[in-house]
Amino acid sequence: MAGSPDNTVILHWDECRSAWAQLSWLDWVRFRRLSDGGRSRLAGAEAGEHYFLVCFLEDEGELANVIPHRYVLSTDGRLVHGFDGLETSEREEYCRIQVLASPTAEDMERYDELGAREFAVNLPPVHTVVPLLRAMPGLAGAKHSAACWHFLSAIGVCRAGTRAN
Repeated sequence: MAGSPDNTVILHWDECRSAWAQLSWLDWVRFRRLSDGGRSRLAGAEAGEHYFLVCFLEDEGELANVIPHRYVLSTDGRLVHGFDGLETSEREEYCRIQVLASPTAEDMERYDELGAREFAVNLPPVHTVVPLLRAMPGLAGAKHSAACWHFLSAIGVCRAGTRAN
């Protein structure tokens, strides 16, 4: 998995507290079944939809990128379903294009279209944005060219002198 505990912060939206909370790297890896155990469980999580943000930081702690995730959890905190907004055939097409050594311009256009849909379906709800601005690490130091502005613009946050998407 890209990232590490040293340059990555995982935020989890807690609907009951109306706040973003940090999730430990170990809990995230276990939840996503990326550890050796292969069990996907998030202790203490309520059943239902959950939003997570994987925040990648630069060496000096400034926000570099944010990848949103949305999952449905069972009553025992297990990952039941992830969202990508794609039909089965579209997901297969997206994966096929990913591994092409020399994709055509049409392939890249389609890949970008499918990727944008996958991204949009995982964005957190509007009511979480203000608490997110208080919880997000390194936001004040984010460089103007940082990839995080794609995510931030999508949720209505923009750099000075620009407009949100």
